[in-house]
Amino acid sequence: MLLALFATGVAAGTVGAMLGLGGGIFLVPALTLAFHLPVRIAVGTSLVSVIATSAGVAAAADHESGADVLLALRLEVATAAGAVLGGLVAGLVSPNALAVLFAAVVFATAGYTLVKSLGRTSDEAMYRRDYRPRRWTLGSATAGLAGMVSGLLGVGGGFIKVPTMYAVMGVPLGVATATSNFMVGITAAASVFVYIARGDVLPLVVVPTAGGVFLGAVAGSLLQARVKVGALRWALIVLLLGIGVQMLLRGLRGGV
Repeated sequence: MLLALFATGVAAGTVGAMLGLGGGIFLVPALTLAFHLPVRIAVGTSLVSVIATSAGVAAAADHESGADVLLALRLEVATAAGAVLGGLVAGLVSPNALAVLFAAVVFATAGYTLVKSLGRTSDEAMYRRDYRPRRWTLGSATAGLAGMVSGLLGVGGGFIKVPTMYAVMGVPLGVATATSNFMVGITAAASVFVYIARGDVLPLVVVPTAGGVFLGAVAGSLLQARVKVGALRWALIVLLLGIGVQMLLRGLRGGV
């Protein structure tokens, strides 16, 4: 089981780093659906692993493909506050309701990203520095929502942050993913202590999973620069839809 957890972590870290999602959006379904762990244990494990993703990406990043730190810090104020609130609320929500909420947020994110992507060109630049983020009020409000979802579901909130920065604030997709990867570690750290205090973080599950996530995040960060932005965009949409269906079915059937 430890080796399987490690391999799952590697896969989640690789894809999560490439898409700026932190890996948690893949880990929570994997830990609940494949390893049959209680959803709150999966969320606690995911939050620790999201921190590992952020660290792995930071270790592999260079100046050209790095995060927009100023943008990240401005958005993170709202995100961290939402994460703490979400972590506290999670203890009051049933596991099945958490699974359904997870699916609903994933579907909404996938749909919005699809709509906003229809007019994009295939030769869109992954990285550039001649942009100016816009719609700060909406971006900050959505970042707060991402933090709350992170605290509730252990996903780092990257699957909300990336589409928000990319489609709403006008940030290039590569910069958005790098900035999200920078932010998710801070967001997860803001709420993980709530899960530790409740006993929802198990060392035998966390250590192999987070170790795999860290290695996968380094690999994913290095691979990202070699992937076309269009392929990355559609990969994000397809993965979100698949994960949303699985978690919705699990939540509706019960036994999460």
